[in-house]
Amino acid sequence: MRKLLSILLLGGIVFIGCDKIDDPTPNDIVSTDGIEWDDSLYIESSATMRKIVLEEFTGQLCTYCPGGAREIERLDSIYTDQLIPVSIHAGGFANPANGAPDDFRTTAGDLYNSTFGITQFPAGVVSRLNNGAPTGLSQWDIDILSIKNDVPKVSIGLSTLYDDSTKTLKTIVNTEWLSSETGTYNIQIYLVQDSIVAYQLDNNVNIPNYMHRHMLRKAINSTWGTPLPSSNTGDTDSQDFAITMDPTWEKDQCIVVAYVYQVAPNYEILQAEEIHIVDTH
Repeated sequence: MRKLLSILLLGGIVFIGCDKIDDPTPNDIVSTDGIEWDDSLYIESSATMRKIVLEEFTGQLCTYCPGGAREIERLDSIYTDQLIPVSIHAGGFANPANGAPDDFRTTAGDLYNSTFGITQFPAGVVSRLNNGAPTGLSQWDIDILSIKNDVPKVSIGLSTLYDDSTKTLKTIVNTEWLSSETGTYNIQIYLVQDSIVAYQLDNNVNIPNYMHRHMLRKAINSTWGTPLPSSNTGDTDSQDFAITMDPTWEKDQCIVVAYVYQVAPNYEILQAEEIHIVDTH
């Protein structure tokens, strides 16, 4: 069992004196009393690099959507650690009633799909710029370039704790504001699974063993996340949530993504971070 002392000390040094806000939590948040964690990981966002979240809307029956996935692969090779892709299966092309062999939809993904007005697939939203307006794949690189050199306004410290016997995942997110910002902000936490082998229609060819990447499995702290109490320079906050993972989700493929965004109608994501739930090295 990996010891958590270094994580706890680091969190104490960086975020000492922070009061955890009292917010409503989803019904499936579980207690972690008595659990001895098998894995523990920690990462802290860069103070000089704004990470960018690309939410791609897709579906197994969308014949042109693999083109979007290939564009994300190309962008990932350019921007590497700065880009965090999330693929959201939603809409008619993801609906099993229309013939999709698997149901990869999520409650959160369905609501994002309707909120951001996704009508054509593939579509993407880059850090929810322009009030979350969706664009086609030819625009994604342009949007990334427009913000890639921005100085971060908030930092994120992200921890994952995992117990294999109970399939319990605990996520701890610490935030610290690097500048004072107006508006209201939430922290959002996703569980994403990578490298899922399943059916996909690709340019009218049936691919039974297609590799699905960066798939949204769950919004851990509800569809729109949970509030940050303030956004003044130096303000800190810490929130933690624990869930029982679906046994069909492969732990080695699972990643937690956390980001800070301005609430509706703005939606823009200011900073993000990601981390595996177990050590895959």
